[in-house]
Parts: sequence; structure tokens; C-alpha cells
Amino acid sequence: MTQNLPRFPPRPTDTAPLYPADELMKLQSIMSNRQGHQPPPPPPAPPRKTTWVGKALALVGVAFVSGFVWWVLQPSAPVDQPVSQPQKTAGEYEFATVPELPDPVKDSDCAAQSTGQTQAFFKATPCLQLTRAFYTAKLPDGRVVYSSVSVVKMRTADEARKLKELTETDGTGNVKDLVLAKAVSVPPLTTLANGGYASEQRDQEVVIVESDSPARGPDALTHNKEMKKVSADAIRLASDFAGS
Repeated sequence: MTQNLPRFPPRPTDTAPLYPADELMKLQSIMSNRQGHQPPPPPPAPPRKTTWVGKALALVGVAFVSGFVWWVLQPSAPVDQPVSQPQKTAGEYEFATVPELPDPVKDSDCAAQSTGQTQAFFKATPCLQLTRAFYTAKLPDGRVVYSSVSVVKMRTADEARKLKELTETDGTGNVKDLVLAKAVSVPPLTTLANGGYASEQRDQEVVIVESDSPARGPDALTHNKEMKKVSADAIRLASDFAGS
């Protein structure tokens, strides 16, 4: 029995063919270079965002549409609707009522609320209504002036004219001011008739104002002139309660 023993040296046909080492190294280098130069995949696209400019434009659009809808739904005012106007007109002095007599005082007996020839006039020609109000004002030097504003309503404009002419004449009496009527107290004054007087006719009504101040100046004529100026300015106050 024989054994198959290897023969030495082996023959070329006894082993598998081998690549030279340098060829293997070249192949490995080529494969590595190809993998290293492969382009990376493109980065993913960033998510789409709304900029602050877009948001602002969107908000402006919403506000505009809301305002337009509100305007359309508002009821329209009548064309002939009157516009309210302030009743008081500006003057030289700033007048104020007093806590003791904040509201006008009304009376239908003008004869009982007047003196002298004016009282006799009212007895023969009764008035329809007497309304009186009391105010204070300050002079530039700080002195306080008190004004009694009376509105006498007569039956006709002619009667009102005669009353105005009578009260403007010295020594004929007048409608009692509210200090003389004891409706308000301003010591040491007992009447405002010694101060300044002013009057105005408004159709059937006569506005009579008397003003005075407890602090009298040394010159009587100057004081009287100042009081007349206050009374003339206070005539406009009658518009607040005349005809009421």
C-alpha cells in the first residue's frame, strides 16, 4: 500500500495562483481613493418660516378689515340733527356761584321785590316773573366782587323798555339785589346798589345787574367804574337761567 506524500519542491500546478503584493496594494489604494472622493449627500432643505414682516402685514390686514366692517355697521346720524353748542360765552371775568345760594331764586311778585318808583311801576304794570342769581368774581388785584343778576320778564317788549329806562335813572329805585333781599349775607355790605349797575333788554326781558365789593378803594369814582365793568360782563350770565 502506498501513501500519497507531498513532493518537494511543489510544482506550479500543486498550489493556487497568487497576486503579487504590489498589485494588491495598488488595488487597495484605488478603492480607498474612490471612496474618499465620493460627494457627500446634499443637506436637507430648511423648513419654511414666516418672517416678522409677513406677520406684521397680516395683522395690518386683519385690523383694516375689522375697522371697515365696524364702520359699515354703525348707524348713520340724521343730516338735520343739531350739534350741541356750549351755552356760556367767554368774558373778562370768571364768575362762580356761592354755596349759600347755588341756584337761581324765582318770584312772581316784582312789586314786593323792588323799591321806590320801580315798585310803583310794578304795582301798575305787574311782571310775569323775576329770576335772580348770585355770583362772585375776582379783580386782578385779588379783591372779591359780588354780583346779583336779575331777569325781569314783562308781558310785552314795550313794558320791558319802560322798565329799563326807569331803572337806569338815578333815584328811581330798582329791583332788590339778593343782599338787600337778605337771601345771602355779605358783611359788611347790606346792599349792592352802592357799587356798579348795568342792564340790557332782551325782547320781553330786562337783565339788571348790580355788583360791589367789601374792599373798596380810596377813590369812589374808580371803585364805581370797576364795579360797573364787572356788572356789564355779568350780563351774559343771564343766558344760563333766563326764560326758565
